Amino acid sequence: MAGGPTATYTADNGAVVEGHRHRHHLPRSHAGIDVDESETVLEDVKVKAVQGQKPNRFKAETSSTGSKTDMAIRDIPQSVSVVKKELIQSQNAFNLRDALRNVSGLTIAAGEGGRTGDSITLRGFSANSDNYLDGVKENGQYSRDTFFIDKAEVLKGASSILFGRGATGGVINQVAKKPTGKTAVNGGFTYGLYDFKRTTVDAETTYKDLSARLNALYQDAGSFRDYNGTTRWGIAPSFKLKLGEGTDVSMNLLHQEEQGVFDYGVPMFRGKPADVPINTYYGFTDNRLMDTDTNVATVALSHRFNADFSVKNTVRVGDYERNYLTHLFGSVTDTGATSAVARTQALRRNGQDNVYNQTDFVYKKPLLGFNNTLMFGSEFGWENYGFKSKNSTGISNISIFNPVLTASSSGLAGDFSGALATDRYTKAQTYAGYVLDQFEISPEWKLLAGTRYDQFEAQQLDSLSTDNFSRSDSQWSPRTGLVWQPDKAQSYYFSYGTSFNPSAESLSLSEATANLPPEQNRNFEIGAKYDLFDGRLSATAAVFRLEKTNARTADPNDSNLTILAGEQRTDGFEFGLAGEVLPRWDVSMTYAYLDAEISKSNTTAVGTVSGLTKSLQGMNATNVPEHSGVFWNSYHLTDHWEIGGGVFYASDRYADNVNEVTLPGYARLDAVVAYHQKHYDIQMNIFNLADTVYYESGQTRSALPGMPVSGQLSVNFKY
Repeated sequence: MAGGPTATYTADNGAVVEGHRHRHHLPRSHAGIDVDESETVLEDVKVKAVQGQKPNRFKAETSSTGSKTDMAIRDIPQSVSVVKKELIQSQNAFNLRDALRNVSGLTIAAGEGGRTGDSITLRGFSANSDNYLDGVKENGQYSRDTFFIDKAEVLKGASSILFGRGATGGVINQVAKKPTGKTAVNGGFTYGLYDFKRTTVDAETTYKDLSARLNALYQDAGSFRDYNGTTRWGIAPSFKLKLGEGTDVSMNLLHQEEQGVFDYGVPMFRGKPADVPINTYYGFTDNRLMDTDTNVATVALSHRFNADFSVKNTVRVGDYERNYLTHLFGSVTDTGATSAVARTQALRRNGQDNVYNQTDFVYKKPLLGFNNTLMFGSEFGWENYGFKSKNSTGISNISIFNPVLTASSSGLAGDFSGALATDRYTKAQTYAGYVLDQFEISPEWKLLAGTRYDQFEAQQLDSLSTDNFSRSDSQWSPRTGLVWQPDKAQSYYFSYGTSFNPSAESLSLSEATANLPPEQNRNFEIGAKYDLFDGRLSATAAVFRLEKTNARTADPNDSNLTILAGEQRTDGFEFGLAGEVLPRWDVSMTYAYLDAEISKSNTTAVGTVSGLTKSLQGMNATNVPEHSGVFWNSYHLTDHWEIGGGVFYASDRYADNVNEVTLPGYARLDAVVAYHQKHYDIQMNIFNLADTVYYESGQTRSALPGMPVSGQLSVNFKY
């Protein structure tokens, strides 16, 4: 049958279905009985995928991070990277930072100033406060595990319209596993070198209108680093209850505890990581305290008024506790083979609790005959942060090339009695509203535009002095993007977005910054998204410039003050490939070129190698490799056997702000072999197959080595 407009459907198995409407006229009479002329519409459908076809393992079709609703990635006028659980599982990426290595333009940073937990640099800018869980801020300092994560989404470029303060280089949004309405039990056990042991459980069930899911984790791991190791356990139950037609409520909980070691690795020597065995430890043998306790509870109520209009209200409560002993390196006494490095140690405690309420409305209604999606809503947030620090005394220097370890000195800071170095408390409040609209100008052209207004207030109380500060900032954050889609395979876009960084963004104020308005950022981006092989493989590319136009810099007339007279920019290009090259061959590839520079600054710093005072103007940003990328692929030899592997690559990058200290570039080769059955999988992962010496992250005084050659064997059960 021919003719008729095309209709598109999605089958239960994810297959794309296309069909044409056909009109069939009934006869005027039948068997002598007059019948009114009418017509009925039948549909001739063509199924493009067979029942039971497996979904694309590495390619994501939609993302909820680029807008306030689940949207096709090709419709989002901005770079979006999605790391799916299949890719996470293939790589045994148990930590979020390991999963994020698959994202172009993203690097793992060392925790500056004694920061612990996940520390990320995105497109040349810190993203430490830009962590989200299911679209709501979740910015506590801890090492995030992937045991309860379905996927990780990264929206790149200035994005304060969606997320408020920060969001300069982009945001990281974890999407948690939730009840699916099925009954299933999955479990796994992993054993690896360096006494690595890990077990997980993922179970779900449903009863009438209530669905429940439970994810649990226990991990006990040694380390290739001497005197290191971690113990981690977590539990993440989730529930979904249907209250009525179009209304449901969901609840998700996360409790995670970890005991580990504060370890920044080996000292820098003459501008590079010291040439010592990567297991060399420089701390004390008996005080390796780093304990974290994380609790996050989320309740979301969703209601659909009709087919066009819906609302979702989310309440998030987070509580983060940390107790740890820092071990930081100081200056180096360079005497050749007998060189020594100074050490400092401090006992620190911080507690953070957040409450966020976020309301999002989505209204999908044609406007002037064209598809239109209007999104608007509000956010209210309260954050409290307390920080105490007490320095140890009598900490001696230690030999770089022949360290002799001892127990802690008599000056160990074992509690917070006596003189403290820091004791402050910060409160912050956020009040915001936004509106965002996607208008389909024609079937080929889409326009996305909107703005957000934020009121951000912070107060800091210092118990050790009378230095109490407060700051209030108001900010508009516009965003616009234009998408051209000449056919269903091609999508080209231009976008412009803004963000802002208030002085108290990281919940800390000082005399130098308390009177400063926010730093301003803007992102210009041109990109393309192209589907190949009938949509099985997607290719993406983007050229962008990210500018910070009034960065904080030293006041040339008063060294104790800071002014907004600096500029920083990142020019870059990125490319990505994800999906099926062949029916049994899955590929994920990313590459990024980043030119990140401090283009204007009055600030100076003393180089630790030259000893000279240098201006930061013209220096490259820290922890930003010019070239970086990942290639990962897996191939199913048969229905049961799978082999794969890939390369993680980064070029040289500077670890200090005057560009005298360098982390060397590296290429790390990993491999995987897996055997699949209906109710179990056996998987062997080998990391750093060539046993390359490399450094994951670093700062002016230290470098953290990456893992040497090692392996893990996993057995997973599924029922």
